[in-house]
This record gives sequence, structure tokens and C-alpha cells, in this order.
Amino acid sequence: MGLGDVTRAGVLAAVEECRLLGRPEFRREHGFGQATAYELVLDGARYDSKAVVGVAHQYSAGSPLNAEDFSGGAHTVARRLRALGFTVEHPSSASEAAETSVPQLLLQPRGGPRARGPQNFAHSVTRGVPIADLRGVLGEHGDVLDALYPDGIARLWGSTPTDQANNGKAKALRGRRVGDDVLFYAGKHFIARARILHLFDSSPVAKAVWGTNEDGATWEHVMALGDLEEFPAPVQAEPILRSLNVPVPLRGLTLRSAQDYHGVARLLPERIPSPPLRSSADTASAAASALTDDADLLTRLGSLRTHRHSGAQHPSRHQPLTLLWAISRIAAGKPRLAPWSTFRAEVSPLLAEFGLTGSNVTPEYPFWHLRGSGLWEVHGIPDDAGAMPQTGVFNAVEAVAGLTHAAAKLLRDPATRLEAVLRLCRTYLVGVDPRALLDRVGLAGYVPADGLLDPFESRAEQEAADEEAASGPAARRESFVSRLVRYRALAQEVKDLHGNACQVCGTCLRYNRKPYSQAAHIRALGSPHDGPDELSNLLCLCPNHHVLFDGLEIYVDADDGVRWTDGGESLGSLRRLPRHPINEAHLRYHRSLCSLTARDSSS
Repeated sequence: MGLGDVTRAGVLAAVEECRLLGRPEFRREHGFGQATAYELVLDGARYDSKAVVGVAHQYSAGSPLNAEDFSGGAHTVARRLRALGFTVEHPSSASEAAETSVPQLLLQPRGGPRARGPQNFAHSVTRGVPIADLRGVLGEHGDVLDALYPDGIARLWGSTPTDQANNGKAKALRGRRVGDDVLFYAGKHFIARARILHLFDSSPVAKAVWGTNEDGATWEHVMALGDLEEFPAPVQAEPILRSLNVPVPLRGLTLRSAQDYHGVARLLPERIPSPPLRSSADTASAAASALTDDADLLTRLGSLRTHRHSGAQHPSRHQPLTLLWAISRIAAGKPRLAPWSTFRAEVSPLLAEFGLTGSNVTPEYPFWHLRGSGLWEVHGIPDDAGAMPQTGVFNAVEAVAGLTHAAAKLLRDPATRLEAVLRLCRTYLVGVDPRALLDRVGLAGYVPADGLLDPFESRAEQEAADEEAASGPAARRESFVSRLVRYRALAQEVKDLHGNACQVCGTCLRYNRKPYSQAAHIRALGSPHDGPDELSNLLCLCPNHHVLFDGLEIYVDADDGVRWTDGGESLGSLRRLPRHPINEAHLRYHRSLCSLTARDSSS
């Protein structure tokens, strides 16, 4: 385990997460301090090199590097980043400015008729470019633009590269950032203002939008713009340029600080109030920025763009099976993103075992196309890889993919996670044995084991014991058991409150001449349920109904009726006491578990 395991795709994934959270929160979440020796510079923004590489190792190799793991120091981190093709620089005042929300000012010449400036501005800024027309060349930026422009029309502007390292244009390209304002200059006037929503470099996109200039160059340094204001009356540029100490007329792309911008703001039209900025800096991937809450998550899970093979009765299972695999990683505390090699090794067997009969095992399809769900992101694929990259591309770059930060955050809640599993199984996996599937995918905790096992003995141990059975006295073997710590006083309290009478059948058993009952957790304590050990999560049950309740054979409906999971026949009503409040959310959780394995969907 070391820096050599970090891939370019892993770094890009970590950078996107940092853009989502912001540098301070990203550092806090992953336990890093601010960079003092080297910063990663990408798309005009700066990032803490150690923090990015530490998280990138998690997405590249499955485990993070902590701050104390960098034995070689910041120099080795910088060397690895440069070997992967990234720019690394010493920290500067620009990095401090990048962490603020105050916009800088980018002065952008529109260009004259000879450079097709008016036509290009009208085409890609005023009217905008249909995202659908660029789908084949956008690559991972397609998801970003989809989220930024819900109407499907992107407003884009670009700049040609410069051969010089420290002229005004080069400094502007390096220093501009998401959230800055752009002033468009034409004919000694400023004619429009816009805000930068996203920055990326793509020669294929630039050629598709604007073609090339007379020198064969294209405007490959692309800005996605929002909050566009075309001024009703052009604004005289000379007073503003002179105040900014910029030569008149404006000849090239120029960047001025937030403080300078504040000094000339009075000379510009007052900005029209607009909705809060939604930019690529707000999300780990474009579509994720639109993900709002649990309901939105479940809606997206229930409306996947699944492929349907010719003549097939049911849609392909590739995407839902992949999402179940991804959810199991969240339940197990694994990284939300995984490299292509891990994905292929783990998902391919699932597709072979539970995919539709006759369907091909093609893990590259869900790996790539799940991006359209708004719940999934892919990193490391080159912009020119096409609408469906070849498998060799995934292999070559060791691409990284998985749930978005927003989706993973919602799915860390056990109740939301269960509803997500239920939505996928009921929508796309009808006819699949849920017990076998969830056990295979790593979500066995959602279904009960067949048969009555020792509660402290695993199914594998039970089967081994059965194989060892022989005549004569039973043999013994040593084992190590890890048990959840329960608060026994609570269990006794619920029994005392109900006088050891079962809340389902009313039976009060006696054992060793004493009243006997059992305290049953409604939402189980262990993973993946993570229920609380509290009175509102307990029922007082007889052993029979405890086994049936834990085995998901019976449930409590919304009207306190106790019903069989299969068929829904009533067993009576749950007896309640005012002194024993029951958390309704726990009962709903248990009902969802029962619904997951019910043979009759009416339950």
C-alpha cells in the first residue's frame, strides 16, 4: 500500500468530492490539515495535495492514506501527482482567495467579425447549445451540464491556449474559478455579464461548438455560464478599464481580484437577483446536485433508464443489480467509489447469476450508463472516449465509479437504505429469490435465515455442526463469539410493564416456576439495521411470536393489526400500554423488511 497505487481517476474523484464539500470541510471530514508545501492546481482551482492523494488512495486501492501515512513527505506526494499528469505548485495567496465566495472579475473580449466573435457569442451564449448535440464529446462533463442546465441548453464560451506561461491570459486561465463574474467586451463597451458555473478543458467540445480559428487552434478552455445578463444599453468600458489599471482597448483575457471588482461595481448595472448559484463546485457530479432528499432518491431508483432487449418481457437487470452491490458497500462501511478492476470482479458474477436468461455479462454498461440516474459518477475517462467507451479504455485508465456523495450520504441511514433495497427489488427484480440475491450481494441481514438456528451461532457453524453429528455424546469445539451489548434493564422493564404477557397473544408463560417472556427488538440492533437499544424499540413477546417476528413471518400493520407476512391474514391486534410508547418508525421499518421477502405483494 503506497502512493504508487494512486491512479489519475482516483485523484479526479477526490477532487470532485473536494469541490462538493469545499476545501475546509473536505480536510475536516478526512482528517487532514491545510497544504503548506504543495497544492494541486486543476481547472483554475487549488486543492490540498496530501488530502486529495489520501482520499484518492481510498478510491484507487480501497483504503485511505491518513496524514501520518505519508512517510516520504509532501515532496513524494507532489512527485506522484506530477507523474499522473497533474500540475502541482507551492501555495500562494490565490489559494486563500479560492476558499472564499467573493467573485473575481474576468474581462473577456468577445472578438470581432473576423474571429466570428458576434456569431459565436449569439450561437453559444445568447441562444445556447443543446446538450444533446454534444453528448458524444462531453464525456463526464455531460452529467455536469445536465444538472446545471435543466432545460437542456448550455451557455458556453471558450479561450484558445497560450504558449506563454506568465502573460495576462495565462494568469487569467490559471486564476479564474467557479463563481467568478465574466464581463464581455466588444466595440469599446461591456455588453454582457455572466457567472462561471463550471470550468473544463476539452478540444472535442470546442471544435463541436466553434470549430477552429484560422491558425487551426480551438477554444478548448471552456466556461459553462449562468446568470447571463445582456445589458440593454452597452456600458462604456474605458472608465472601468482605467480604474482596473487595464490598457484601453481591452486586447486579451484579463483577471482582476475580488477587491478590484468591488471598486468598479458602482460603474456597472446592478445585478438582477437570481436563484442561488448551482455549480460544479457544489456537487461531486453534475446530476448529484439535483438530488434533494430520500423521496428524490427513491424516485430515481424507481425510474432507471434500463435497457430492454428485443423480445424480452422484462427490462435488463444490470443497473439494479449494480446499485444493490453499491448499497451493500455503504452498509459495510466501504468506500462509495471503486476502481474498474474491483467493480468488474465483483459485479460480473452477480450479472451472470441473477441477470435475465440469455443476457450478456457486460459490467461496463452499468459502470458507464448509470451516470444517467443522477446517483452515479465515473472518473478518469478521457473526453474523446466516445458515448460508450471501449472496455480497453476502462482497463487502461483504471476508471473509478460508484454512488455520488449525495446518494451515499442518504443511504447511510438504515431506514432509507432498506427502502432503497425494497424499491429496486420490487421494481426490477420480480421473480428473483430475494433471500438468495441479498445474501449473495452482501445484504443478508435484510432477510431471515431459513430454519431456527442458535441465535449466537452462524449458519455456517450450524451446518458444520450438522455434518459432524455422530452417535454417542455430543462433541465440543472452541469458538469465539462477538455479541452485541444490550441494556438488560430495558428488557426487564418492558417485561414488567406488560406483566410478562405477550403483546400479540396475551400468553404469560411460566418457566422454573417464574413468569417468562422475551424482549424483542422491533428494528434489530446489528448491521445493517443499527436499531437503538431503547424502550420504544422493544416489544414483550412469547417465544413463539418472538421467533415469528424476528423471522419476518408476522408484522404489525398501520392500524396495530398483527398479520402474517405471506397472505396477510390477521392474528389479532397488538396490545399497547400508555406507559410503553412504541416508535412508529421502527414498526414501519419492520413492515418494509417483511414486504421485501413476502410471497404475496399485497402485504
